[in-house]
Amino acid sequence: MFQYAHRISVFALATAALYAQTNVTPPAQITRTTGMVGIAEGQTAQFNALNPEDAASATAAPCSALLTFLADDGTMLKSKTVNVAPGTSQPLVVDSVKDLALVLNTRKEIRATITIPPVPPPTASSTTPGTRVCKLIGTLEIFNTLDGHTLVTLGALHTVPSPLVTPPTPGN
Repeated sequence: MFQYAHRISVFALATAALYAQTNVTPPAQITRTTGMVGIAEGQTAQFNALNPEDAASATAAPCSALLTFLADDGTMLKSKTVNVAPGTSQPLVVDSVKDLALVLNTRKEIRATITIPPVPPPTASSTTPGTRVCKLIGTLEIFNTLDGHTLVTLGALHTVPSPLVTPPTPGN
């Protein structure tokens, strides 16, 4: 839980620093979630974050994100900060036995979230006008650990409220 709180704090500090340097309202952090899906003993859940940008594009850039698995009661099960290069993906994997300690005839309801921090606008020396937006596509897959056979794939993500960052008051 400490690592999750630490990573969110890093995103919040980056946003506050951006605001302090530019004196402009920072772009919003984006959090999207999958629906709930069950995982049982002998299965693995993998959440993939794809950066669909064409790597050959002049504006192509890596995107950072926090990938998280949550239980049905909101408990954080596992998280990882990733930096996804254009045209590639990065996974977060949860093993039902190693990570969740599930035993025979048990299952756990889980969901995955992807949190994309605000991307600072280009500097004055930049040739790209406007604010760059990171677009990552998340896909959750449940598969058999032994043979890799895919059982479920979820691709629809829903935007949920992100923790708000309060900008510092002038003079502080």
